[in-house]
Amino acid sequence: MALRGTFKQVLGAALAVGVAVCAGVLWQATGDPGDDGGPRGTADCAEVMAFARMAPPAGWRDGKCDQTGAADGRAAVLGTFRMEHADVEAWVASFPKAPEQVSCPGPRPDNYDPESEGCFALAHDQPQPGRAAGLRLRITPEVGTTAKIRFDAS
Repeated sequence: MALRGTFKQVLGAALAVGVAVCAGVLWQATGDPGDDGGPRGTADCAEVMAFARMAPPAGWRDGKCDQTGAADGRAAVLGTFRMEHADVEAWVASFPKAPEQVSCPGPRPDNYDPESEGCFALAHDQPQPGRAAGLRLRITPEVGTTAKIRFDAS
């Protein structure tokens, strides 16, 4: 009888490991559900940031960017990257024009703290051919010392 109880425990543990492995594979295949509608990484982020009229910050990493074109010839870009949280304020201050802080759109988790996340909008005064007329940023601190930056420009 003792063997039956041990067999059930071993079978249960094997089943739990199998479910965990399948969930991990599925997570990798489908991507992070927190980034629904995020960029797929089809464009060079340095070029996308140049179009958006912002300098890439020092030490940025994990960049994913996309660029699309509309039928009327206008382009739009979308991107995400990470950087050191301590450097965010100086990077935003380096913009030629100070962006305006705006409320962050979208659903908010139960533990949402508006003081920890910042959203900004910037409308450029002087149009430049082949460059964006405006830019929106969403800066979200992450666990540790990094911040995730999401941006779009058109």
